[in-house]
Amino acid sequence: MAEVVCMVGSYLGFGTYPELLREATIKLIKDYGPKADAEGITTSDAVFDGVPVRIYRPVGSEKETLPGIVYFHGGGFVLGSVDTVDTITKRLCRDTRSVVVSVEYRLAPRYTFPAALDDCVKATAHFLSNAAEFNVDARRIATCGDSAGGNLATTVPMRLRDERFSIPVKLQLLIYPWTQSLDFDLPSMIQNRDGPMLTRDAMAFFAAMYTEGYDNHLPDYVANRHVTRSVREQISKTFLNLEKLPKEFLEGYERPAYPDGDEKLWAAVKDRLLNPYHSPLTADSLENLPEAYVLTANYDPLRDEGYLYATRLREAKNEVTLYNAENGFHGFGHFLGILPEADHALADLIRFIRERL
Repeated sequence: MAEVVCMVGSYLGFGTYPELLREATIKLIKDYGPKADAEGITTSDAVFDGVPVRIYRPVGSEKETLPGIVYFHGGGFVLGSVDTVDTITKRLCRDTRSVVVSVEYRLAPRYTFPAALDDCVKATAHFLSNAAEFNVDARRIATCGDSAGGNLATTVPMRLRDERFSIPVKLQLLIYPWTQSLDFDLPSMIQNRDGPMLTRDAMAFFAAMYTEGYDNHLPDYVANRHVTRSVREQISKTFLNLEKLPKEFLEGYERPAYPDGDEKLWAAVKDRLLNPYHSPLTADSLENLPEAYVLTANYDPLRDEGYLYATRLREAKNEVTLYNAENGFHGFGHFLGILPEADHALADLIRFIRERL
């Protein structure tokens, strides 16, 4: 219903479809989502190297040196804000007794790749470099995020590694992460094409917006024609090798025939789609990255790429903990206190953070 209202509003000139959908999403989560318990937490807004952030700290901890978590919200790089993840960031702050920095990064379609990543790298580097000002131990800082934020939670430490930043991120915490935009016909994409919460076609829309800033080629993304047949055949033998998936993920799956890709479109977008900071699953090198916690959900279109990314991280000699929520779906973390599966998953993540950070 919200999507229809936003489409009509866009037609009537009240704003672009992504802008109206963004506002509707924030209002829905604020009005109908679980309410964050602010007891025991102080909240303040700040700017880190030009990037707006919200800082959460346990009450009474001002003289303690605490670990830190930099959180990146989800929303397909188009939707979301620090407000839409306020519940989980407050829970992380209180239950792990950490200082949490939630980043308000720039969004598509106005700001395409790599604007979001640039903002998150700046904010994280600032926090690492100035941790002492917040009574935070710079050696105990993690990146964390859900969906598109899960992408950022791994690409930020990847870019800091490549830029030889002096202080490494200690942990990367990836909640149903988006790790590639090359193939929308993976088993979990087909099995969960109609959601709940996230659909296959919505993923194609978000990919087009983040990559190009408009949806003129959306039918090609939806039909998997944004990548040529020869490239698709090649990547199916490397980082999108379905033989690495558990057998239960493949039950009932029949691989759709590879379509003939649009050569002109592929030539225009390939440098972005194959960029490891855009699609980390495609990275040549995943060595020397922080220890990872990867949360996937069984009924999520992104389940398989999250699993394949965890596998590649492990193959690169990184420590990896993988948790697959058997009854979870994309975005189920927004239902804390409502869905037991969400509470169980967060409890496991919090346990991991307490033990490792």
